[in-house]
Amino acid sequence: MTITPLRSPRSAGRAPAGDHHEQIVIRQDTLTGMRLIVAVHSTVLGPALGGLRLKRYTGGLRAALEDVMGLARTMTLKASAAGLALGGGKAVMIDDGDDSLRSARLEAAAEVIEGLGGAYITAEDIGTTTADIDHMARFTRFCTGRSVGNGGGGDPSPVTAETVLAAMRRGLAAQTGSDELAGRRIGVIGLGKVGGALAARLTAEGAHVVGCDLDYERCERFAAEHGNEVSPSAEGILSMQLDVLAPCAGGGLIDDALARSLDVRVIAGAANNPLTDRAVAETLMERDILYVPDFLANCGGLIHVAGEWFGDGGGDTERAHIAHAMERLDDAIATSAADGGTPLEVAERQALERVDAARRSPAMR
Repeated sequence: MTITPLRSPRSAGRAPAGDHHEQIVIRQDTLTGMRLIVAVHSTVLGPALGGLRLKRYTGGLRAALEDVMGLARTMTLKASAAGLALGGGKAVMIDDGDDSLRSARLEAAAEVIEGLGGAYITAEDIGTTTADIDHMARFTRFCTGRSVGNGGGGDPSPVTAETVLAAMRRGLAAQTGSDELAGRRIGVIGLGKVGGALAARLTAEGAHVVGCDLDYERCERFAAEHGNEVSPSAEGILSMQLDVLAPCAGGGLIDDALARSLDVRVIAGAANNPLTDRAVAETLMERDILYVPDFLANCGGLIHVAGEWFGDGGGDTERAHIAHAMERLDDAIATSAADGGTPLEVAERQALERVDAARRSPAMR
């Protein structure tokens, strides 16, 4: 089944700017049991690039659809803010717990992506790996983020951790006058590929890190390797007094009620869409909590896989795009302080302005 175009079910009655999608494709493969949704939000700046997420959705197809649409829009913002010649898209494959057909389902997903003719380019995401992308690359040209051994740029997680770290520094500087991490108390929710790398870097910088993860073995390894504190749950971290809260797991962690109870100075993490609604950012600002826009904080992974796609991975080009994104963050924080509005609102507006300018004049891409 193919659906195009379609508006997000969250946006009924008050669609945020840029909340329309160019194309949404839903596929179910009866042979393998694959259930896949690909959302292409925008191809104005270039092909839509975003990861393939393998995830269990308790709300089924409807919940997966809502998630992928929000993620695809975020990828448009992320690519635009980083100055990339890319649009935004995302794919989710619903995880039913049966891993025996993983390879066959990835092949079926690759065939769907190939059929889109380059409108969407996939990469790894939550639940998928560089090995999965290596496998899919045998069946579609439109994937990036392969392992180094297969001619790719390797795991993008360390670069994502790098930009989150840089975003934390900027948030702390704005809130406290110093970007020093040493001695700061930082809560990291999710110790997976990015969260684990981030926590290790924070520890090396002298921060006091408190981590948690649904996989308790990760917590035990984290504590053993770094000697840091482990919380038995996310709720434990959310109740602490922190300098920085770093959501690095799934989205939708912070709702308005939680935003009114947090005792933190800065929120900056690797998770996409950690706020349940954009209005939550307003509540945080009212309480003098700086929310660093997620698509600026976690843009390093996209920049890294984009470098592989365009054949200029790593080196000066990657550094230039990271610097560009951090300049956008500095500007969003400064504009918010001077003119009002949240940094999230400012950063979204700036990102969408670039898309709108390119739509009016392709030469502006």
